[in-house]
Amino acid sequence: MEVAVRDLAPLRAAILEWYARERRNLPWRGTHNPYAVLVSEVMLQQTQASRVALRYPRFVARFPDVTALASASEAEVLAEWSGLGYNRRALALRRAAVAVATSGWPSNLRTLQDLPGVGAYTARAIGSLAFGWPVGVVDTNVRRWLVRRLGLDPRSPAGASGALQQVSDALARAGGRRLRPADVASWTHASMELGAVVCRALRPACDACPIARGCPARGRAAPMPAAQQGKFRGSRRAYRGAILRALAAASEHALRRSDVPSAMTSYGSVGGLAGAFDPQQVQVAIEGLERDGLVHADGQTLRLGPKETAATIAK
Repeated sequence: MEVAVRDLAPLRAAILEWYARERRNLPWRGTHNPYAVLVSEVMLQQTQASRVALRYPRFVARFPDVTALASASEAEVLAEWSGLGYNRRALALRRAAVAVATSGWPSNLRTLQDLPGVGAYTARAIGSLAFGWPVGVVDTNVRRWLVRRLGLDPRSPAGASGALQQVSDALARAGGRRLRPADVASWTHASMELGAVVCRALRPACDACPIARGCPARGRAAPMPAAQQGKFRGSRRAYRGAILRALAAASEHALRRSDVPSAMTSYGSVGGLAGAFDPQQVQVAIEGLERDGLVHADGQTLRLGPKETAATIAK
């Protein structure tokens, strides 16, 4: 889908003006430190910004740079990550830190997205926010407002990810040829912020939208299709989360297997388990965590982290 940069420049300008006035104060904004951006973006992949805002400062205080994270054990990293969910991200983040501490930061998108846990979208976010590369991002929030504002059918070729990426890239470049890194970062944050707080999936705030004028979806935006996620309450994910939290809080991040259910009682309420643990479900959850390298058995003791410790940077 071809869109002229000159047609996008007014949209970009209006969004940036709105963002400068209305942006949320989130702890990872304002930094261009590649490590800090990497941590925040990996956290934000599958966790709400409000939860990340509470945990991000503590994580970067505990592991303030790439070397600190790369030098830490998997158990230490998992313990600090505890409560953010999707815990394999923590192990991937640590592996990325090891790679960067060993070989330095990648110099282009292709090699950046090869870092563990990064991928195409996160590479673009890091590239624009940390390195000032004028590339666009298309996450769920950006996709939503692009589809609505441009009057696209999300199921059509023009609404496909590749076509929207071209538009997002054009918007990123619409500010001119000599963009400062700070300007590039502001646009990336602004483009994501618009979809997060104004062009929402269910109740878009059209009256507060800086680009509502001329929007085909104004006042009649249909809910955007979203991926369906199974219920958490009482689920296997709830069991896994309670086990990991119990291990994270335990001395040396280890518990006797027989003590795991009782230790879970402090954390089961988060997943709606309320202390009514099914022993078979506990065992199934432990086996799954072992397969994923999040815990390992040491005789009758269950320990946080994988049995085979990945490479570390010497302290």
